[in-house]
Amino acid sequence: MQIWNQMGYPHEYTTATDVAGHEHIVVIVKGTFDFPSAPGGTVRKSAQQVPLVMADILTGTPGFSATLWESDFAFRKPRCDVIVNGLAYAPGGRPAVRVPVGIKVGNWSKLFEVVGHREWRAVGPVFTATAPQPFLKLPISYDVAWGGVDRLDPEDKLPASYKYNPVGTGWSRTKNQHFIPGLRLPNTQAVGEEIRSPFGDYRPMSFGPMGRGWPGRIEYGGTYDDNWMKNIFPFLPPDFDDRYFQMAPPDQQIDYPRGGEDVQLVNLTPEGRLGLQLPPTALSMTLFKQQHRVFDASVLPDTLLVDAENRRFSMVWRISHRIQRMILEFTECWVGPPSESMLRAMDRGKEYIRATMKTSADADT
Repeated sequence: MQIWNQMGYPHEYTTATDVAGHEHIVVIVKGTFDFPSAPGGTVRKSAQQVPLVMADILTGTPGFSATLWESDFAFRKPRCDVIVNGLAYAPGGRPAVRVPVGIKVGNWSKLFEVVGHREWRAVGPVFTATAPQPFLKLPISYDVAWGGVDRLDPEDKLPASYKYNPVGTGWSRTKNQHFIPGLRLPNTQAVGEEIRSPFGDYRPMSFGPMGRGWPGRIEYGGTYDDNWMKNIFPFLPPDFDDRYFQMAPPDQQIDYPRGGEDVQLVNLTPEGRLGLQLPPTALSMTLFKQQHRVFDASVLPDTLLVDAENRRFSMVWRISHRIQRMILEFTECWVGPPSESMLRAMDRGKEYIRATMKTSADADT
């Protein structure tokens, strides 16, 4: 299939299978925009577009570290994921031991605290945290959120994990309490939820993607039992839910943004508070089988990815359409408003060919 992209955004297409076993073509487009260069300025399309992520990118060893960016090749998402990667900055460039960080998009917001490095200490039978160390900036991810795997006992061949965040830090089982002194506490925590015990049940706080097998997501993945193995494999189980494709935790899933939403970042950049407005988000996409348009609509993004350190954000759009016989039945996809030459070729039933030797955005033959 030929994709004619008028926007200059990275694009690709693939196939996916739904619960009923029907195969679909999926077209994914990703556009990246720079933060305003001055307060009150407008966002601009980035000169260097961020490529589509083909496979999950993690902070370290797979299975033992947080996901930084998840693959862009999800089948479909019922809501829009909001993901933020970056650092927490002490306001005014002055060392702090505790800093609130947050993001707001339209009417939605999320806020939590980032706290300087701490360790558990034993005071008799009670555990207490050391005073947090001052910091100028600290990374934010599930690696430094509450949770982890209890590997404190080197003789333990089956270490347990905190199921809501097995890549975090600070958590332990009571059986290993004599190993706990020196264990690092998390750097993030919910507002008003002070971490007071290594055996506690606290909420892991981050703006990043959830693990694919974590509670809050794995429940939507369906049931893979003997019946599935014998009667359904290799297709998805009947109780699979598209919400599994949402990489953001439930409190970071919003309605598809329509453009113009106010975005505020709090202590995620050196200036402390950064504001911007989302550009128009509707992207025209048209899918063809020969001369027949099988999809023609303005699509809203289902993913908002904020890369605060690089002062940019990306939006991801996707469409899917059922394949009746084979993927080759789809001949073209238009991304963005078509040029006059594209429309003229379509009206005349001719093949549209873009001349690669010309530099014009609409160089045709």
